[in-house]
Amino acid sequence: MLKDKLATLPDLYTTDGVKGDLPAVYVFTPDANATWVLWEYNAEEGLAFGLCDLGLGFAEMGEVSVQELEALRGRFGLPVEVDKSVRTRFAGYAQAGTNIPEGLKS
Repeated sequence: MLKDKLATLPDLYTTDGVKGDLPAVYVFTPDANATWVLWEYNAEEGLAFGLCDLGLGFAEMGEVSVQELEALRGRFGLPVEVDKSVRTRFAGYAQAGTNIPEGLKS
């Protein structure tokens, strides 16, 4: 299901510098504190781009391997999940409890 949701996103590097809200996929670990708000994806490379928060107290924008996300397990062995109710990056930031950077606001 993760790859199907990611396939609806713009291609990797096509939204660089684009301000405002964009379609996004919100991914999280149900048994850990990690979250990802992804808004670009390249199926050939198996990479997605967006906000990555591994639950260590800070979040940063960057690329993530989709294969590694699918293989990731939390402390109880549960795989990552997609929150279908989050459909935009600003909603993803809100769900993750992270402020939207001024550089992304329109």
